[in-house]
Amino acid sequence: MDPHFVLDVRAEVPDTVHFDDLGDRLRLAAKEPMRGFGSGRFHEPTVYVDIDLDALDSDIKILGYAFTQFAMPLVGSRTRPFDFSPAPNLFSPPALMPVILQNRDGMCCLLAPLDSWHEQIFAIVQDDDGVHGLRWGWHGDLDEVDEEFDTTIGIYRGPSAAALMDQWGRDVRAARNTSRLDRYADPIVSHLSYWTDNGAAYWYRTEAGLDLSTTLENKLAELRKLQVPVKAVELDSWFYRHEVTRPVSEIGYLSEVPPTGMLEWVGRDDVLPDGVAGLATRLGNPPLTLHSRHISTQSPYLDDGEWWVDKAAHPVDQQFFRRWFDDAVSWGATCIQQDWMMPAWFRVRQLREVPGRAMAWQRGLDELAAEADMTLMWCMATPGDFMATVELDRIIAVRTSDDYRFAADPALLWHWYLTVNRLAAALGLVTSKDCFFTMGLDGATDAIDGDPYPEVEALLSAMSAGVVAIGDRIGRTDVSIVDRLCRPDGLLMKPDAPIATADQSLFRDWSSNDGLLWATARSGRWHYVVALHAGSDDSVIRDRFVLSTLGGDAEYLVYNWRSGKASPAATIDIELAHRDWALFVCCPIEDRGGRRRALIGDPTKYVTMADKRVAYDGDTAAGLAADGEPHVPLRWWIEGEGALDR
Repeated sequence: MDPHFVLDVRAEVPDTVHFDDLGDRLRLAAKEPMRGFGSGRFHEPTVYVDIDLDALDSDIKILGYAFTQFAMPLVGSRTRPFDFSPAPNLFSPPALMPVILQNRDGMCCLLAPLDSWHEQIFAIVQDDDGVHGLRWGWHGDLDEVDEEFDTTIGIYRGPSAAALMDQWGRDVRAARNTSRLDRYADPIVSHLSYWTDNGAAYWYRTEAGLDLSTTLENKLAELRKLQVPVKAVELDSWFYRHEVTRPVSEIGYLSEVPPTGMLEWVGRDDVLPDGVAGLATRLGNPPLTLHSRHISTQSPYLDDGEWWVDKAAHPVDQQFFRRWFDDAVSWGATCIQQDWMMPAWFRVRQLREVPGRAMAWQRGLDELAAEADMTLMWCMATPGDFMATVELDRIIAVRTSDDYRFAADPALLWHWYLTVNRLAAALGLVTSKDCFFTMGLDGATDAIDGDPYPEVEALLSAMSAGVVAIGDRIGRTDVSIVDRLCRPDGLLMKPDAPIATADQSLFRDWSSNDGLLWATARSGRWHYVVALHAGSDDSVIRDRFVLSTLGGDAEYLVYNWRSGKASPAATIDIELAHRDWALFVCCPIEDRGGRRRALIGDPTKYVTMADKRVAYDGDTAAGLAADGEPHVPLRWWIEGEGALDR
């Protein structure tokens, strides 16, 4: 197989469309206004070019991000078709964007949009024997364009899929002069937070004999007593009315998440008799993040103004949403979490029929957030929504996996999160894995009381570089795990960018037993390497990670975070039992006056070298303590002496 991926591209476009193959780009452009050309099925474009894969090696593997909630990552091959339904209750049209090909020699080819984020897709040409081709073009719901409409994808080739995605991300951000908020710019990302969304203890639930306000008030009082430094609080969809408004009941897990739309974005009288502001006062007025979703066709909002109405409703004028930001500010919110983005788009056909309408919705929210000095968080976003953020300024974080505890096997969500983080990180975004429980199952009386893998959830959340949120029930918070996430004042200890799946794991199925799930993050020149046994059976998996894949030519000290052992190494060789995990800190070794040494950082935190924890000028290191914190333990390795705390 040609290592440079010379793709067989065949154009089948109408006379009204121009196709250009520019070598490193493919372009489709309308020659004149077009109307009524759509197929009416999103995944069946009528304006497209075919990329034939049958001429390529039979070992070709393909990774793509599905047009569904949280941009679900999927892997297919020439001998294995894509499965678009690996998790419960997902709707996913068989369409992807972007896609990455890998051949048997490890050479990769990335095909990714350079514009028109919501309008172009890769449809999949496959049968039971495997994937035969990619059909790139305008999605089938697009039905009206003018003569200036065009779409372009870039073609990137090289030995590292991760490096190709990063290069593409730099290109699209540079082309638009993308501005990103600092990863500490809002309380929801700067400090530990408490969440009440699906998977959390108090999502549509209360403690026995208590209403929801009292339940949350008591939980936050307990956290303060335990000196758990929660600063921000998220209020989820339970606080406003829906077309089918679910009751808030005593504790017990709710597995159903009906996709009914919002009626009004105001506090429910039966849940918050004193409104959102009254609840905020009872909680001590923490900065709030407020959940929002698509609007029901039964909403009284439709009585005013012009609306697109389909299975859900959307205002034609995006200034409609100004009232939400005005209310949010008055209630003490700093961030609006725009959830259910995929249904908001797929349930209103008019948003997909004409180019730019989805972008106008999201740009409208972004501009209103800027005017209100607020931030936005994307949730249930499609790949188009992820990529469109290069034109937005107020996105503080994106969720990159489905709801906590929503999948039967948490390893599916670990893989999902880490692999979508690869897309998010390329776009310069920080992420959220969703809330998690800090307490294990020992002594638990109910599934809502604990998690079988709390430390994995905590570790992966800490490495998001974005939101770190606990959702524990009263009496079920493990302070020792919280301490690994943040300083005593709640300031989060973060890597520079989200942890993401490493090259050697990107093209494996999430449940594969062929190797461990490897992921990496970094703080400057320090790298964090996480290994997870996400395989489908309980056999031990032995695997190796080669440190040269981290880039550069540094010699590393490898610090095993769990065991505390440290030694210079060029590889990490490890075996893990089912669902076991490991964290390694790869520290550059330096020669100072003839003595080789490496700074490990604060070993009490998962992110040992967070820039808000350790200041290092190449000679001396200083710990950055919170007010009242007596000492920041810093660990060094010195050749001949081992790992030492100083």
